[in-house]
Amino acid sequence: QIGEAEGRAMAAGAATAVVGWWTGYKLGGLVALKTAQAFQDAGVADYWQVTFLVLGIVIIACNIGLMFVPEPQSAGRIAAQARTEELIASKLGISGVFAQAGAWLVGTVVGPLMSFFRRNGLAIALAVLGFIFLFKIGEAFLGRMSIIFYKEIGFSKSDIALYSKGIGWITTVVFTLLGGLFAIRMGLVRAMFASGILMALTNLLFALLAWVGKSEPLFAVAVLLDDLAGAFATVTFVAFISMLVDRTYTATQYALLASIGTAGRTLFASSSGALVDWLGGDWSTFFVITAVMVIPSLVCLWLIRHQLAAMLSGAQVRLFSKQVE
Repeated sequence: QIGEAEGRAMAAGAATAVVGWWTGYKLGGLVALKTAQAFQDAGVADYWQVTFLVLGIVIIACNIGLMFVPEPQSAGRIAAQARTEELIASKLGISGVFAQAGAWLVGTVVGPLMSFFRRNGLAIALAVLGFIFLFKIGEAFLGRMSIIFYKEIGFSKSDIALYSKGIGWITTVVFTLLGGLFAIRMGLVRAMFASGILMALTNLLFALLAWVGKSEPLFAVAVLLDDLAGAFATVTFVAFISMLVDRTYTATQYALLASIGTAGRTLFASSSGALVDWLGGDWSTFFVITAVMVIPSLVCLWLIRHQLAAMLSGAQVRLFSKQVE
């Protein structure tokens, strides 16, 4: 669990977690494409439906196995939660099952929110939430439309599986681990700037691919460098969020911050297809726009860079080459 890591170990813990996530994402995509191709070649009419049934069975089996994985409990965290619930119950002035349920609900949901804003201040907390909301929108726009773009310019399912999912998984895992090391050396804020710029630059490679047309060498370079930037951005993003949470409310605050980042990507990226249609199928312009989308989040990060140093004080990470103790 990332929440069990502290200080410099946070980036390494984030890297390990992200490796697991990308392994499932990339290898799952590889298996899905290869399975769909095999069913299609076998003459199965509804080959995608059958593929999703197979994947659904795999997911169910994995979740059953997950139920048997032990989870360590933090005695300090449990004690702090109990004290909070007792305080809330006494404030409510009632007793019994309803008081306990109300205290648990307030302590579990409202308490973490109040702790986040009280710890960081309203203005800084809102700025951090704005950055998290905007940071990976451009990447999400590209990711939603990438498979459609690959197929439109002439790449087959096997080509996409090989470069984007197969080789892409290897490079993603390697660069995720290296990204954790770079984040430790550079400091999280500097690493966030670097990863944002890398995401924008790699998006421009897809614009070049759209101008050139089908080119396997350029496709391979674009996909591998995009995986590099995506891995670096993801591990620094996860470590950044993990650093911001109160250790008493790790799960709830991390879920809050991560869901805000996911909401930004999901809410805006859902219109990516409409944007391509509005551009008349001009993929090169679309990818340039996705590169520009990272700028607002980096501006937001730049405006609060000094406040972040104070927010992360005690985390023992380097911010802009300065050691914060």
